[in-house]
Amino acid sequence: MHIILAFVATALLFAVADRQQRRDREEPDFSSSPLLSVREGEISDQQTHPTFKFSFSDLKSRARALSKLRYIPPRRSTTDFLKGLPWDQYKNIYFRPERSVWKKEGNPFQLQFLHPGHLYNTNVRVFEVRGDFAREIPYDPSAFDLSKLKGVGELPPNLGYSGFKIHFPINTQEHTDEFAVFQGASYYRIISKKQWYGLSARGIAVNTGMPYPEDFPSFREFYVVKPDKTDSSITVYALLDGKTATGAYEFQITPGKISAVKVSAEVTLRTKVDRLGIAPLTSMYWYSETRGIPKGQAYPESHDSDGLLIHSGKGEWIWRPLDNPKRSTTYSFHDENPRGFGLIQRDREFQNYQHSEMKYHLRPSAWVEPEIPFGKGAVHLLENPTIQDSDDNMGAYWMPEPLPQPGTPFDFSYTVRWPDTDPLPDSLAKVVATRIGDAQGDPDLKMFYVDFKSSNLSSLDPFAYIQARIDTGENAELSEYSVQKIEETGVWRLTFGVYPKNKFRPSDLKAALSRNQEIISETWNFVLEPN
Repeated sequence: MHIILAFVATALLFAVADRQQRRDREEPDFSSSPLLSVREGEISDQQTHPTFKFSFSDLKSRARALSKLRYIPPRRSTTDFLKGLPWDQYKNIYFRPERSVWKKEGNPFQLQFLHPGHLYNTNVRVFEVRGDFAREIPYDPSAFDLSKLKGVGELPPNLGYSGFKIHFPINTQEHTDEFAVFQGASYYRIISKKQWYGLSARGIAVNTGMPYPEDFPSFREFYVVKPDKTDSSITVYALLDGKTATGAYEFQITPGKISAVKVSAEVTLRTKVDRLGIAPLTSMYWYSETRGIPKGQAYPESHDSDGLLIHSGKGEWIWRPLDNPKRSTTYSFHDENPRGFGLIQRDREFQNYQHSEMKYHLRPSAWVEPEIPFGKGAVHLLENPTIQDSDDNMGAYWMPEPLPQPGTPFDFSYTVRWPDTDPLPDSLAKVVATRIGDAQGDPDLKMFYVDFKSSNLSSLDPFAYIQARIDTGENAELSEYSVQKIEETGVWRLTFGVYPKNKFRPSDLKAALSRNQEIISETWNFVLEPN
């Protein structure tokens, strides 16, 4: 009897396994996708956009094969009217929300598409993935509302999309909110709950900050996996193609109070490059309290990020306040297996910005943590000069050492989180303000005022003995310093002056607070550039 029962159970298991395998081989039903439906009189999408097998492994193989072929620039897909649209008109092109992919199915994740125009005039192909199969989502001009534009003219039927947005009920359960957008080269932006868009991330950065134009490899195809209604994450795959590199990317995106994306990629260089940026971030910094308000400006500060934070492989926390330089400059922070780095919007007080439309106090930070150790290399910080708030003039990325060789695929994986606060431990005091000024009566002396803050510091008596460890490097001489508590705010202010030895060379300055011979703050780091 037991033998018979065992035989029946085994047969059932094989039957279930066989049924599952058949299900995996069968093509799923794509008919419920709104933009794949067939309108009366049209040719069936089943004929024009067939399904095909898809996997991340196949995408990697395609990227490797692509790297061995001659690079073909993406085809421009636009009209004279669309490519001439200024931003304030381009933003009036709306995707009709009722046409969102998966909306009619009641899925909390929904896709909307971005139209060509303004700076975005090369199309990307977007595919929906169900099970092991994918099918392209065709361009449909009726899904867009262009009624606020005059003189649009006739649009080509195969114009295509310039990117897409992902919606999810991130702020309230009553409706979905846009929280992620992929558009332009390899750029993407993500926000967390109650945030406004600010800095961007990129898939790769090539020859950034060199004295010649950098290359911008682009995501040419996207494969978006249809999530279940109970899923809290959505997966997007992308094929990268450029003059210098190809690659296959997987983005596992989780929206929420702190949205996060886990990036896994395989990239192959087509040619030798001078700089290669992994996990690149791009942001805007115009001005802050560091150097004061530019002439003619009414608001106290204007920036999407105000500092670069690094958690080194040895455990040191380094804070570099951003600066609007007079010339493009790249700084390197050499390290091995860094624990994290990111561009941070540390100042969260509206009163410090006073801009009710831009809402800089709600812009996200971006914090990168390697999933696979990065090895030896350096965090690079690129600062470009700007005179307006529309320029993304700041960049940060990890550059491996040595650089990968052309034709050899290399893998990397990391997670980017988009928090309101930086990950600095509460046990360490953080820099909340850096101010630079000239000493009265001494034109050669440069004064620095660095404010540190933590709950532990704020609770200390003003007469507590707090010291500073200051390193002025090889090109500056320390004049004097003092540390005092500002009782009105609870911060502890480090004030010191330096004399540059060579006025034509930069001075690398570092400082940290200590108490009882123990470091109690992150390391403040700033490069005083020559005038």
